[in-house]
Amino acid sequence: MSRSSAWTTLRDRVVRAVRPDRSAELRQGEHVDPAAPGAPAPDPTVWDADLQAAWHSSEMDDFRSALRRDGRSVRESVVGDLATFYGLSDDEVVRRCIHWEELSVEEWQAEERKGEDGLLRFYRSTTSWSFDLLWYAYLQAEGHHRPVSVAALRWAEARTGGRRHLDFGSGIGATGGLFARRGWESTLADVSSTLLDFARFRLKGLEPSPRFVDLTAEDLPAGAYDVVTAIDALGHVPDIAAAARTLHRALAPGGYLLANIEVRPPSLENALHLHVDERRERYLLLRSGFRQVAMVGDLVAYQRIDGGGPAELLRRAGLWARLASPPGRWARTARRVVRGLR
Repeated sequence: MSRSSAWTTLRDRVVRAVRPDRSAELRQGEHVDPAAPGAPAPDPTVWDADLQAAWHSSEMDDFRSALRRDGRSVRESVVGDLATFYGLSDDEVVRRCIHWEELSVEEWQAEERKGEDGLLRFYRSTTSWSFDLLWYAYLQAEGHHRPVSVAALRWAEARTGGRRHLDFGSGIGATGGLFARRGWESTLADVSSTLLDFARFRLKGLEPSPRFVDLTAEDLPAGAYDVVTAIDALGHVPDIAAAARTLHRALAPGGYLLANIEVRPPSLENALHLHVDERRERYLLLRSGFRQVAMVGDLVAYQRIDGGGPAELLRRAGLWARLASPPGRWARTARRVVRGLR
């Protein structure tokens, strides 16, 4: 290999390490239809051990039961709920579930979306997310997606004697419904009035009955919850620091938050994914009075901590240096470059 070819190869490897190709993340794409000819078979054996344990658990059976209606299969129940609520045929429901992202983009482009007011108007009018989120729950029940809600429940039940649960960004109520079915006092909180309306319809008659909170009209009570789940929610929140302070206040002392912060590169399809640096956003959450205690599948388990003084200042300084400071970012870039050159 000539010197110029070697240099070009080295340069390309460095560029790929510093700026990895994320084109595949520019859109999430269509949902799979497990009933379609040639649909890929699920393979839970590739999951982490805690997710595999969740898949084989009785709690997974409860998750499926929370989706079923009147002795029907999970698929029949999911399609039936959406068809009844929105007045659609079964075939049209399946089409909207599979092509949810295309419909979401159409909703997003239906009006000007400048600022948080435009974002809130989308959340309070969207219907495409009902099809996305309930189909996603169905795919978890079939093994085509990782059972994160079940893993969160199992972790929470093993670590707290309290039974007060808040699902923050509750969507169509898949996680809140599961906790309620297991006997938790569950509260479903969201800013989306359309998703809350659909969740109320879906979970009507469930005992114990969940409570519903519209976060645009009602504050969360202080110290009211032993466990908070925020699954695929914080990535859609404009101000994570403010949300973290709200959740810290809502948790009882020593309570747990199970959450993820999904980040995606900017694109039209990712317009509702509001953050691009997971570490910086995680720093804002930790700085608000949380410490990381475990990984639970795709989620991070945090515990509420209280206190101040020099020790807390040192803790925050360490978090900033590790997660948010320019030197910390440069160090992470350097590590990627070294790995890319190996």
